Amino acid sequence: MNYAPSFAAHAAPDPQSSNPVGLTGYDHMSINAGDFEALLRWYIQVLGLEIEAAWEVPALDGKRLAYLALNGTRVVEIVAADPNGAGHRADATFAQHFGRTGFGHLCFAAESVDATLAKLEARGAKVFVAAETYPLDGTVYERRVGFVQDPEGNVIEFGEPLREVA
Repeated sequence: MNYAPSFAAHAAPDPQSSNPVGLTGYDHMSINAGDFEALLRWYIQVLGLEIEAAWEVPALDGKRLAYLALNGTRVVEIVAADPNGAGHRADATFAQHFGRTGFGHLCFAAESVDATLAKLEARGAKVFVAAETYPLDGTVYERRVGFVQDPEGNVIEFGEPLREVA
């Protein structure tokens, strides 16, 4: 099977086409929080996301949830984890992050990764991987990216648009 990347898929969707299983777009990713209030506050104060909706689920003993949006588009759901639930292990290195299975990270688009990381550091974010430009091996593209960790060790990437290498 050919796994060669096709970056044309990032073009604007054709309103006349449909996904074979009925997908209409991206909705959100969920983060289970050990400290709901602290993590919610971090995503609002440090990343600048806004609460779209927040609620409790009585059928789940009042579990608290919140949808957070970027420029009016829902991107993250923060969920209060069970107090006795198994915790997520924060990765100490970038290699560890990419070496484990399961959810990896959330990525936000940025005009300038360097400027974004500087602003996030000024707001108290911990840079996990400094900005660097990586070639997309086997393609004509490269991309500048950088990473931070939230207070619970979840990794968040910031990426500039793909650049074609001459």
